[in-house]
Amino acid sequence: MDFDLRICNSAFDFILDLLQMKSNEYVEELIMNSGNDFEVFWERNIDRIAKVNVHDIKVMAFHVLGSLDQCEEIKKNGLKNLQMVLSENTIFSRLLKKAGIAFDIHEKTVSYNGNLYDIDYEHYSEQHFLTETEEKLDRIAHRVFYDFCVNGFMMNDDIRAYGTRIHERPEFLMTLAKLFPAAKKVEQFWETKAESYKIDFYATVDQIHRFNFDLDEWRDPPYEGWDELDDSMKIKKWMLSHAIDRSNDMLGSEIAIYIKDDVIIPPDQLLAYSKL
Repeated sequence: MDFDLRICNSAFDFILDLLQMKSNEYVEELIMNSGNDFEVFWERNIDRIAKVNVHDIKVMAFHVLGSLDQCEEIKKNGLKNLQMVLSENTIFSRLLKKAGIAFDIHEKTVSYNGNLYDIDYEHYSEQHFLTETEEKLDRIAHRVFYDFCVNGFMMNDDIRAYGTRIHERPEFLMTLAKLFPAAKKVEQFWETKAESYKIDFYATVDQIHRFNFDLDEWRDPPYEGWDELDDSMKIKKWMLSHAIDRSNDMLGSEIAIYIKDDVIIPPDQLLAYSKL
């Protein structure tokens, strides 16, 4: 079963699969029998929903990047987190080293033209006052040791409007360029030479950070009976409500996906490569 918010029709298909309903049956159940009230609809069909094993659901998503090699490195090795990309023999790490920038993930340092810098995130998070240089190192440390997981979108209908131009070059170069002038040259080179790609993939529930399925802060009113649900039912309630909203084109502009820090999306979970 595919939980797929990428387009409205695939979200509708998920609803029918989850509930084992025909389209006319679903419309009658939601509109006529439940008064178009999600909580009423949920309670009326909770027995059907409870039978579904959440671990059998594939979560469809996509990753966007500017690629210098038509995604060949990713096709071979899968989608890896930032720590792996920086420490292994990758296009990104080689270009940075050529520019005089080298990361030591184990030692939590980065060197630039012979100078060694501390990028221990815990060190900076404990400080109350930082110099301008330390603030820039703190932002680098945050990306490398806190926000380094594979990420992407469950849905985003206008990726070019995303504020940091992730389809042109690695977003991390923008952070590095704040401190290291050579990183700006790497960024400019990447923007000039790269082609923009969308990589469709799937992840299992076990591969995704749990907070992805937490209660939405913007949801008003909040889900009823949320605290009484077990974890599996919380995830299914989140999925069903989002699929219904998406099928009606009422979900908003984007939903992100954050893969667990130590998880690689392997090549056999990469589904399609499309130029943007």
